[in-house]
Amino acid sequence: MTIFEAVVLGIVQGLTEFLPVSSSGHLVLMQHFLGLKEPQVFFDVMLHVGTLGAVIIVYYQSIWSLLRTGIAALGDTNLYRHPFRTIENSPHLKLIWFILLGCIPTGLIAILFKEQLESIFDKPMIVALMLVVTGLILQLPRLKRRHANTDSALKGWHTLLIGSIQGGAIIPGISRSGSTISLSLLLGLSPQEAAQYSFLLSIPAILGAVVLKLKDVAKIAIAPSVIVAGALASFVVGYIALRILLAMLNRGRFSMFSYYCFAVGGIVLIKLML
Repeated sequence: MTIFEAVVLGIVQGLTEFLPVSSSGHLVLMQHFLGLKEPQVFFDVMLHVGTLGAVIIVYYQSIWSLLRTGIAALGDTNLYRHPFRTIENSPHLKLIWFILLGCIPTGLIAILFKEQLESIFDKPMIVALMLVVTGLILQLPRLKRRHANTDSALKGWHTLLIGSIQGGAIIPGISRSGSTISLSLLLGLSPQEAAQYSFLLSIPAILGAVVLKLKDVAKIAIAPSVIVAGALASFVVGYIALRILLAMLNRGRFSMFSYYCFAVGGIVLIKLML
């Protein structure tokens, strides 16, 4: 892989990680059409690290507040005497708990089905089909708007559902942000709360993927400079894309990305079948 190819893939990652069109799915298809025959799973993970930096920059105030609250709570005896009451009375502790709770199904899916899910990374036909599925998922918020007009607060059982769909989004072609935000909106969360929880929940998921892939570093036949170039491109473009997504989400235009997924998935399926 050349630096140019890495930058192209980094740009694709940055755009598609936050725009709800499946970054992993686009990377698989790009690698296929660039002629990279072996799936570059570790490289894909490092590109996700680049976009993780964008999340940290955009949500640094929330992340810093959660870290301060979490560290302070460790020295609070009330947390150990009355954990549920203490968490319920602190919005920050409650959000930390919800993030941890949401990570459980994601982690279980990643560990139990890791090999099966990673095998899809060299199957562009399945990826194209999953892009069509993502398009259907992006239509879910419209169901909520038809039947309810009020928002509801994030609940514990919400986080288990959202964490589960995030785990399923390991499949390339299924958008992580698209599926988690769509489900959150369907459950009644506001656009701001849906986006914040989705992207904060992605932080431990991405870090976990990196840890799982550290053992493969010695096997990677890609120069460090190529990996850095790709990650840097994904960070810069990802920051811009995240800002665009948040603006469109607030304007109620989130579901419009479904038509893009239908189009790309359909075109790729036709091309692969010809």
